[in-house]
Amino acid sequence: MSMAAIPGQIRARKLLWKMVEGARVPHGLLFTGEAGIGKSRTARAFAQLLNCTEPRQGDSCDRCPSCRKIGSGQHPDLLWVKKDGTFIKIDQVRQIKERLKFRPFEARHRVVVVEGAHDLKEEAANAFLKILEEPPRQNVLILITMEPRMLLPTLVSRCCHIRFQPLEEDLIARALIEEEGVERNAALEAARLASGSLARARLLADPAVLAHHREIGDRLRALAGMSVLELFSLTARWAREAKSLDEDLECIKLWLRDMIHSRLRLGLSSSREGGPRSSTADPSDDLDDRLFRLFDRIEQAHQQLRLNANRQLVLEGVCLAMRKAFDGESHRCTV
Repeated sequence: MSMAAIPGQIRARKLLWKMVEGARVPHGLLFTGEAGIGKSRTARAFAQLLNCTEPRQGDSCDRCPSCRKIGSGQHPDLLWVKKDGTFIKIDQVRQIKERLKFRPFEARHRVVVVEGAHDLKEEAANAFLKILEEPPRQNVLILITMEPRMLLPTLVSRCCHIRFQPLEEDLIARALIEEEGVERNAALEAARLASGSLARARLLADPAVLAHHREIGDRLRALAGMSVLELFSLTARWAREAKSLDEDLECIKLWLRDMIHSRLRLGLSSSREGGPRSSTADPSDDLDDRLFRLFDRIEQAHQQLRLNANRQLVLEGVCLAMRKAFDGESHRCTV
């Protein structure tokens, strides 16, 4: 896949091209951003660009032997590292270090991609840090993760950080329709709920997944009228039965984001119809502030879960925070 075929990510692609054009490719790159927005595809396309034998118009040709081998994952100088079980283990890093002692077999640049760099076990992360501290020539190392704070600060400091942005809804919907054959209305709904992630949109285009998303919305709306004991019972059952609590927290964030957007649109409409708001405090303004703080709280909980915090405690904290935010405002939870 050429760089031009990557959906969106114009800024990231321009930065990478400028590095190649100016012959200033750093030995370490860090790609961050939400899951499913093109980080891994861009890493592979960048490997093609670095080693293409017939580049054209600022991009790889996607046809020469080097491009075809990298595109199919068969190139001997493209090393792709993922977790083995729960973690990326130190033996995997040692194997990389051993390979880097030798020159690339046939490429100008050997490219090492660590997908899910947050899965590096501590000793493996420290071993990888030593590679970055003394990088062999003709090698480019790319770490891929969602948030830089999920990595050792010393790893982050030795890489050129490139942030990937959420994809636009119309781009996601078009990809679902043209590449996946999704019906237009379903594609538009999945794109709206996907929070900029094409991979998540593909999942949400599945009617069963979309039904699960709506079920979570029903649970959240019920929180406002629950006693604390009922809430604890709900979260215990939820944490025990959830196939992926990580995905459920994503659904909660999407549900809350839709509520925030709905209220913002309502406020804008009211302002246009009735002129500037009165200086008198509006109780709904306080709810708006609480919704934004609540979104931050859920994002923190999501990070805790990714760092292997207790599932039930994380979920209890989220649901208690939501119940508190909606206390006395249950009539407003209409999304």
